[in-house]
Amino acid sequence: MMQSSNPGEYISRYRQALIGLEDKWEVHWALALALLSESKEWIFLGTGKSGYIARKLAATARSLGKRAVFMLPSEAFHGDLGYFSPGCLAIFISKSGNSEEQIKLSNWLKMHQISSLGLLGNPQGILANAMTVNLDCSVSAEADSLNLAPSCSTVVAMVAGESLMFAWADATGFSYSNFSGFHPAGQLGKNWSLRVEQVMHPLESVARINPEQSMREVLIAMTEKPLGLACVEIQGKLLGIITEGDIRRALVNGTSVETCLAKSLMNPNPTTCLPSNFLGEAIHLMESGVQKRSALPVVDANQALVGVIRIHDAY
Repeated sequence: MMQSSNPGEYISRYRQALIGLEDKWEVHWALALALLSESKEWIFLGTGKSGYIARKLAATARSLGKRAVFMLPSEAFHGDLGYFSPGCLAIFISKSGNSEEQIKLSNWLKMHQISSLGLLGNPQGILANAMTVNLDCSVSAEADSLNLAPSCSTVVAMVAGESLMFAWADATGFSYSNFSGFHPAGQLGKNWSLRVEQVMHPLESVARINPEQSMREVLIAMTEKPLGLACVEIQGKLLGIITEGDIRRALVNGTSVETCLAKSLMNPNPTTCLPSNFLGEAIHLMESGVQKRSALPVVDANQALVGVIRIHDAY
């Protein structure tokens, strides 16, 4: 019977494959970024498992607003060479760097003065030497015990390609608004096209109390306006919040609902968001940290309360 290994061993092999990747690129990183920036279109090329990575990278590029397609290298010489034109960039994904159809295509591109970028597992191979710029994506071993299944090599190629594109996007000033423009449907589109002010509950729906009110009054206000929290304020300025969890903990500890005041019960440093924040930013604030939040007070630049947004309103 074959002895099973701890899954952590395989995860460790992936991690080791990624360590030092950045150092390998130090000399060529700026050159690769320049190629991406100068090109009007990116054509991703790969065969087999590398082909799946090339497809994924092309999809990521399009989500960043770049014209990008995937092409099988073997198809190029069967009518698809016309897709390559001056100003485009051919991006090769390959572990061996010695496949015949890719070498043939790289030579044709060089002859027609079309730039190429390699994310190759063999930095000394024929294909690497034919690239305008090559980024070393070699790995010492795959993740499986037999060192056969493309695994570490495909992960490194994908991380390399996406890291390069994200660096390009940052350099071009890519923003939330740009991203939402290419993802108008589904939750992604909603998160980065809608603003908090478009979905928040207005002031008239919010339990608002002053710091001298009793816990009984807080409970009544939260029952009448059940958003999961009460906002403690003076003259419209937010001082803190009281959540349902705060109330429960106080009751369990025997706190008197008559004598306990809001100012001693409230959290004086609540997480807040602005009405101009994207919905996705508010979701991140509610879901980040050890303790998740079900609602956030919405304040303006002067800390004046303008509403409340709940996690249920975001989805």
